[in-house]
Amino acid sequence: MSSSTHTLSICIASYGDDVSSLLKELEHCAEGKLPKNWSIEVIISDQHPEKHPMSSQWEAMANCRYIQTKTQGRSANRNGLSQLASGAFLLFLDADALPSSADFLSNYCNEAEGADVVVGGTAYRPGYKSKELRVKVGKRKEEIQAATRKLQPYSSFTAFNFLIRKTLFDQIQFSEQLVQYGHEDTLFGLELKYRHAKIAHIDNPAFHMGIDSGADFMDKTTAAVDGLANLIAAGKIDEDVKLFKAYRSVQKSGFQWAFKAAHMLIGKPLKSGLANGFLPIFFFDVYKLLRLCSHSIKIGRRMP
Repeated sequence: MSSSTHTLSICIASYGDDVSSLLKELEHCAEGKLPKNWSIEVIISDQHPEKHPMSSQWEAMANCRYIQTKTQGRSANRNGLSQLASGAFLLFLDADALPSSADFLSNYCNEAEGADVVVGGTAYRPGYKSKELRVKVGKRKEEIQAATRKLQPYSSFTAFNFLIRKTLFDQIQFSEQLVQYGHEDTLFGLELKYRHAKIAHIDNPAFHMGIDSGADFMDKTTAAVDGLANLIAAGKIDEDVKLFKAYRSVQKSGFQWAFKAAHMLIGKPLKSGLANGFLPIFFFDVYKLLRLCSHSIKIGRRMP
C-alpha cells in the first residue's frame, strides 16, 4: 500500500430513497477499520423533486453531503456524483444496497490501487423475501463468486456495487442517452473492455434490499429487453451479452419467425405466470429471448 493519502468517495444515486440503513452500515464499516492514510466522504444525489425528510440528519453525519439534482435518469445522476466527488477513487453503491461485512470499505481500500476497477458483487440476505421472483432471479444470475466472475471479467460487470478510479470514470461515464430502465451497466462494461481497463473481481458483496414485486420486476425486464433491441440496432452491443448471443443463434438458424410467433401466442401468459410465481425460473430466460425475437432488428455495426 502506498504511503500517500487517499479519499474514497462513496457515491449514492437516489430517487427519494431512505438510505438511513445504508449510511449507518457505512459508518460502522469506517469506524477504526479503514487502512492507514485512507478517509471517506459520502455523497447522496437525489433526483426526487422534494427534499427527503431525513436529509438533515444524514448531513449531520461526518463527511456526508446530500444534494438535490434536476437531472433525469440513473446515468446522469451517477455522472453528476463524480463531479461532486473529491476523492481519486469512487465507490458507487445503489441506494438499496447494504454492506454484507464490517470489512466492506477496508476490503475496497486494500484493492483500490491494484486495479482500474474493483467489482465487489451482489448478494441476497438469507431468507429475505426469498419467494419473490426478483430474489430468485438475483440469486441465480447476480449472486456469483469472484472466481467465476473473473472468467468473464467485463461481461460480469455490474454497477450495483463497484469502485473505479475517478480519472477513468470521467473518461467513460454512463450513457445519458439511456433514461429508461436497464443496460447502462452493460454499455459501461463494454467500454471498460474496449479500453482494456484492469478490472478486479473480489468477494465483497453488498446485499440487494430493494426487492420489486413480481409484476413490477417483469415490467422492468420487458422494458430492459426492448431497450436492448434498440442498442443492438444502434451497434452498441456485442456478443459478450448473453441474450444477444442467443438472439444471434436464433437469427442464424432461420427460425426467428417461430420465436416471434411463440411470443405472440404465449408471451403474455409467460410474463404473468412468472410475475405471479406460477412458473419455474427457467421460463424467465425463455420469456426474455422470445421478447427480443419479437423485434425485427437490423443489427448495427459497433464503431470503435
